[in-house]
Amino acid sequence: MHNSKIILLLKTFTDKEFREFNKFLASPYYNQKQEIIRLYQEIRKTAPEFLEKKIQRKQIMKKVFPQESFSEKKYKYVSNLLLKLAEKYISLKETESRELIQEYHLLNAYTKRDVEKNYNFILSKTKKEHSLFIKRDADYYYQDYLLKNVEEKYFNQKKIRKNNKYTQQLLDSFDIYYLANKLKYTCHLINDQQIISSTSDFKLMTEIIQFIDKENYSDYPAIHLYFVLYRLLTEDDKKYFDQIKILLSNYNNLFDKEELRGINYIVINFCIKKLRLNERTDFYLRELYQMYQNGIASNLLFEGNYLSPWTYKNVIKLGLRLELFQETEQFIIQYKDKLKQEFQSNAFHYNMGELHYYKKDFSKALDYLLYVDFSDIYYILGTKSLMLKIYYETDEDEALFSLMASFQTYLRRNTLLSEEIRITYSNFIKCLQKITKEPHQKLLDEINNTAPLYDQKWLLEKLNKKL
Repeated sequence: MHNSKIILLLKTFTDKEFREFNKFLASPYYNQKQEIIRLYQEIRKTAPEFLEKKIQRKQIMKKVFPQESFSEKKYKYVSNLLLKLAEKYISLKETESRELIQEYHLLNAYTKRDVEKNYNFILSKTKKEHSLFIKRDADYYYQDYLLKNVEEKYFNQKKIRKNNKYTQQLLDSFDIYYLANKLKYTCHLINDQQIISSTSDFKLMTEIIQFIDKENYSDYPAIHLYFVLYRLLTEDDKKYFDQIKILLSNYNNLFDKEELRGINYIVINFCIKKLRLNERTDFYLRELYQMYQNGIASNLLFEGNYLSPWTYKNVIKLGLRLELFQETEQFIIQYKDKLKQEFQSNAFHYNMGELHYYKKDFSKALDYLLYVDFSDIYYILGTKSLMLKIYYETDEDEALFSLMASFQTYLRRNTLLSEEIRITYSNFIKCLQKITKEPHQKLLDEINNTAPLYDQKWLLEKLNKKL
């Protein structure tokens, strides 16, 4: 029972939801079986831990049905009923939390029942409330589409003998909703492709971009913002970078926090890519650092109560590259507990290792890196690259060449890596091999002209010391 569907769902409940669900089960409209209430109450006694030893199915069923012997079939029946009711409860809560959805269903019901006075009152009230919404994300335009949808249904049902303006309004609302989401999810797919190798077919995007450019949808933030973001990701023009920063500031209150976080991370990943390609390094270092500072100060880059381990790592990396060692060490320690527990050990040990590498305390850096668990691609790439640098700095040639060989094999065989990431680190290893074995003047031009390339600046520093 410990890993049953009902327990997994109840583990997500807050104290308030436990109390509400108890009332929900007591309502005869939803449930008339007292054994379901007893089952829930027995399970609830074990919350929030739901320890396996306390929720053995035979023990629970004995308390629910004290006069009966255990039946696996009956247990599955009552636990499934409880699960269905719990799903009904969270579904209703979700519907109640969505602005306008309940009113839309009510308007549909009045349309079917042909209660004109009630329909007109609810429609007028709902349209007024909708016009006062602050948000202008895609969901706002979806709700606008729903209102136009129900108005169009009502008009057709009444068979009014005059021009039907509602169908055109319905199509216009749907276009805005469609374009906003098409742009939004295309931007997210492009962003994903920069990290993980995948194939996507962006149907109609050329035509859509041309259409939006011609028609000018700048009055619709959900289209305008993602339109500029798409052009930044696909055309790589600095003017779009400047524009997206302005739009993120101007539209700050028009999108919910989760969506703004996603957009910010796409822009952050764009900056990281530019740094990896060694393009306008000083500019993008400063821009990234400022974005992270603003995002953490406003809690925008927190997911719930937690900081992402990649945000944590990237802030530290920037601090190190800007040589803010004291501030960075303080950040590592201060924000470790802001990570989810399962990420804390890897994030802390890897980043402390990198800090000590930058401080040239190579022995201590290796000590920290030994505690990094190779369960994530990013930590694998980061740790291996950092160890290569340490072996080079400490003249551990045997360890250096052994790791270079095994790292190349890993890059070649790992199918999850995007081609750009694979080439970036493979180029780093090839350049490091040449610096170690045969440093020469022409190698400076070769490294300068190699892209994508991990840590070009470090490679050039090491080569210049050899020449």
